[in-house]
This record gives sequence, C-alpha cells and structure tokens, in this order.
Amino acid sequence: MQQRQRQLPLTPKAAAQARSDRYMSEAFRIVEVSDLETIAAIQRLRAESWATTGLSASLFPNGQWRDPSEERPPFRHWAVFAGERIVAAGRLSIHAKLSEAPGGHLFAQLPCEIIPPIASINRLVVHPDARRQGLSRKLDEARLAAARAAGARTVLAYWSRITGMARYRSLESLGFVRVSEFDFFNEPPTGLVTAMILAWSPAGDQRHPSASATDSAGLQ
Repeated sequence: MQQRQRQLPLTPKAAAQARSDRYMSEAFRIVEVSDLETIAAIQRLRAESWATTGLSASLFPNGQWRDPSEERPPFRHWAVFAGERIVAAGRLSIHAKLSEAPGGHLFAQLPCEIIPPIASINRLVVHPDARRQGLSRKLDEARLAAARAAGARTVLAYWSRITGMARYRSLESLGFVRVSEFDFFNEPPTGLVTAMILAWSPAGDQRHPSASATDSAGLQ
C-alpha cells in the first residue's frame, strides 16, 4: 500500500509569497468608497499593515487607526479589493483654507507658496501580502485625478522613512517637490515625516513651488 507523502509546513516567508502570488492572480479593483463598514475595514487594515513596519502595537489599542471625522466630507476614501478583501487604501481631502487641511499648521511654517483649493493625499496603506504590485501608484493616480477634477491648485503629501525610498521617488516622479528638511516633524502614527507639494496652474499644468528649504540638501 502506497504511503501518502507528508507535506511540510511552509516557512513564514514562503507562506507570504504564496499569498502574494494568489493576489497577483486576482484582478484588483480600485473603488471610491463611502460606507461606514468599508471605512472601518480600512481603519483596521491600517493597524494591521503599519504594525509590520516596526511601529508599536500600543499605537493601535483597538486594532485600528481612525482620524476624527474622517467618515464624513471633505474626506474621500479609495479601496483596492482582491476579491472581497481590501488589500490597500488611500484618502483624499480638499480644502479652501490651509488651516483646514491635515497637517496644514505644519505646512504653514514652511517657506513655500500654497494656493487653494488645497488637496491632501494621505493615509496610504498596502497590506504586506499585496505590496510591490503597483497599488500605491494606482491609488496616487486615482486620488490625483479626483483632486484635479475638483479644481485643486496645490496637493500636500507627507513622506515617512518607514515607507522606504521607493515611495519618495514615486512621489517625485508624480511631480511632488520636497518643501521641508527631511524628518522635520513627528506625525503620528508613522513618526518623522518630510513635507512634499505638487502644484498645478489653473489649466492643470504642473508648476514647481518655490521652496528654499529644499535648496541645500540632498537625500540623507
């Protein structure tokens, strides 16, 4: 009688690769969402994903990261679905005044021109199993298209080192310009952040903000 061959368990790395391969075989859907249940799922995804970057679990005592009033306008959310599961998400908001934008009080300290309407792209998150598949870029493009359609003149963004240099270069390739020193402020939950700006003319053509803070320093 032939003995059944015993299957060894996958190593954590192999298991993660298997999950990633499974996602690659599925069609990703990027959808703007507004229902409370999906936004709550995005808030849980943030905690689950950011915890893998070395951030303390104490930052997510309820297993989620939620910002005040983000379930309501002017906040808009995009989710990436693999089947029925959310594997990535990002947020956009558009404001008439800099003081109303997320982190607006920090950008107000910087020597750069910020013309309203002001868009802010933030809270980008990709599950570890779905990374390196271009989802961050797709979410950026979707949010920037929405910001442009809404008439935004300036787009604000933060870069954090926990997201890696590839993320910084991706923002640069989209036209964002650094307008602060590196790691100029501690912004929960991701820690030290660097401010970046994308500026458009009224016709939608890209222009570069004047930013003396970027003149002297290369990447550190």
